[in-house]
Amino acid sequence: MGTMEVEAVHQVAPLDVCLNIWARWNALGDYQITSGEGNQQDTKEFMQAGEAIEVMINSLSRMQWWAVRKSKGICTAWIFKDVHFADALAEAEAILEPKLRKHVATRRHFD
Repeated sequence: MGTMEVEAVHQVAPLDVCLNIWARWNALGDYQITSGEGNQQDTKEFMQAGEAIEVMINSLSRMQWWAVRKSKGICTAWIFKDVHFADALAEAEAILEPKLRKHVATRRHFD
């Protein structure tokens, strides 16, 4: 397998990058105290992206909201018996991606 093929296999879709940022942001506790290490600009951008994505996810229908959370392990059970999880997640992603592409805190992941 050539170098370009290996890179293509390991490349994460921009939407997934954003949802992974949001999942890490969502896991932070309000009580967390940092040691002051790390790049402050990176931390600021991470927090801004997490907050922006949270607002976007909160604007989804409850079923789509739940699907995104379940996809990242934040919710464990699928409670909507009449709808397939994969369908709800696909709907949520279709709504989120254009918003993430346009938002100042997340659009850099789509370049």
